[in-house]
Amino acid sequence: MRSDQLTAFPTGAQSGVMVGFPPAPTGRVTLHNWQQAPYNRWSFQNTRQVIPTATISRGRGSVWKLPQDSVDIGDIEFETPEGARMTIGHFLDNSWTDGFLVIRHGTIQFEAYRNHVSAESHHIVMSVSKSITSLVIGILADRLLIDVAAPVANFVPELAGTAFEGATIQHLLDMEVANAWHENHFDEAAEFWRLDVACGWLPPREGAALTLFDFLRRTKCEGPHGVQVQYSSLNSDLLGLIAERICGIPFPALVSRELWMPMGAEFDADITLDPGGMSVADGGYCVALRDLGRIGQLFLEGGRVGGSQVVPGWWIADCCRLNSRPFHPSSSGADLQSASYHNQWWRVNERLFALGLHGQMIAIDREAELVVVFVSSPPEPKDTMQRQTQFKIVDALS
Repeated sequence: MRSDQLTAFPTGAQSGVMVGFPPAPTGRVTLHNWQQAPYNRWSFQNTRQVIPTATISRGRGSVWKLPQDSVDIGDIEFETPEGARMTIGHFLDNSWTDGFLVIRHGTIQFEAYRNHVSAESHHIVMSVSKSITSLVIGILADRLLIDVAAPVANFVPELAGTAFEGATIQHLLDMEVANAWHENHFDEAAEFWRLDVACGWLPPREGAALTLFDFLRRTKCEGPHGVQVQYSSLNSDLLGLIAERICGIPFPALVSRELWMPMGAEFDADITLDPGGMSVADGGYCVALRDLGRIGQLFLEGGRVGGSQVVPGWWIADCCRLNSRPFHPSSSGADLQSASYHNQWWRVNERLFALGLHGQMIAIDREAELVVVFVSSPPEPKDTMQRQTQFKIVDALS
């Protein structure tokens, strides 16, 4: 790697982040700066050193062994969004990518790490978390513990008179709750920081809810539910809370029992906790790269691992279904051509995706039997060019 490349895309260590014993004050990661560049180059793989987390245990069972047959795909060319030609290897060396994984026909064909990330690193996956939470909800629905047509009020009566009055579990899954608070990803003046304060991802601020549950109780309804997709992370957090109340155990333990252990995860995972101890089910999972690949492969195989049905096949099939509801203009996804959102999974051009800010992605191409995973730490949370480039790479691999 040339020196100019190091300057353009420095690692956390090259930027002086958390270097030394103790680190210099200017290089220390704090609750104030952990999502900002260059500090996120370190914090996205060390989140549990910044924010309280709980462990999602893999237990002591056997690991789902994914065979490996290394293929050098670094020379594969793709067309960038600007129309230029680039190889995948050049992109990996000239981007903010931390980890990249390709699984085809159930075999790991390519695995790459950058920025001092390793196979064991727990990388925060932002809103990819929502799609993982969906799999847990599907398991509970199959056991008739959750009826997705049931009102939210059946499980959380404290939310009477809020944005969730009259909403169903399915409205949460499809982001069709008419919440007056908009999680606006396009307006710099939008108060997105209120969600981060409630998650415990930013220090407290005057006038902001101090926990996710307090934030949920402050929301107001804005019209009928089920009319349009209005992406809001609060819906996913509420799904996690409902799952806890139904099963009577903390959400991290529930994910471990129902998904992580039966799936045969290779590593424990983490999930961040808000100041009230509630799991940030919308974006707080911190997962090793190969286990993200297993999530994609599990989805590709209809919820099965070997001879065991971990996630019900009917739930996987339903997640693939097109949602014809339009996106609210301020909603995430409004800028994605041909995008659909259903059961906390994205569908774009017939492929299924779990997508998160800062370039996190699980891409699933059922026809090509392909799973592609990216974990990243770019300076901007919503880097449209990076996302479009990732889509182009998936196109090339398919």
